[in-house]
Amino acid sequence: MPIYKSSEITVHELNKLREYNKKIQILDVREDTERDHASIKGSIHIKLGEIANRHIELDKEKNIFVMCHTGTRSQAVVKWLKSQGYNHSVNVLGGIDAWAALIDRTIRRY
Repeated sequence: MPIYKSSEITVHELNKLREYNKKIQILDVREDTERDHASIKGSIHIKLGEIANRHIELDKEKNIFVMCHTGTRSQAVVKWLKSQGYNHSVNVLGGIDAWAALIDRTIRRY
């Protein structure tokens, strides 16, 4: 799959990429309690507070689509990841809330 070049992506664009390749890296940086309410199957879960110690679990050579509840925390994580050499990190605009509202309505919104 070619590298997505923008630093932000809509849930609609991400859904199209995911239909093409189910193994793309979607990084969920929310807390455990949030993830218990709603999550995307196959996403990687590394809480915001753990990213500094666990970022090595991610593949620098591929896109990392970072998601939180609405897109604020994920934006900060993308900035930090890029400072660590993860140049293909992408913020998912609207986060899991937008995904639940616009893509997969079986996911509970909170």
